[in-house]
Amino acid sequence: MSQTLEVASLINDYFNLAYDPTSRNFDSVFHSQCLIQWLHDDVFQSMTTKDYRTLIYGRPSPLSMRAPRDEGIIGIDHICAHLSAATVRVRIGNKSFIDHLILHAIDKKWLITNKTSFIVSDHSNMPAEKA
Repeated sequence: MSQTLEVASLINDYFNLAYDPTSRNFDSVFHSQCLIQWLHDDVFQSMTTKDYRTLIYGRPSPLSMRAPRDEGIIGIDHICAHLSAATVRVRIGNKSFIDHLILHAIDKKWLITNKTSFIVSDHSNMPAEKA
């Protein structure tokens, strides 16, 4: 399988995990030392993989809330045979994000090793027919 197909497959697993955490094994998507980073109110935030796992398994899933599913790959860049970067869009509940993912092939298995996000839009205050 080509590097692009392998990376796209992992990103698809990430989308499925984001929408329904019970659908995928967290450890087959994220490396144990992955960092999750974002800005909130102009303050840099960072979370460990352990804390991120607790967050996504501890909240109601978008699937359980019947939230719309909206995701896609914006771009994939291959830096070398074992390192790629991807930009994706994903909606989780009422929020739409752009995520920048760093992916490494470790022992011939692709994993997300860094996730940096920003909120593109928050649909919380939109009428249901527009959200």
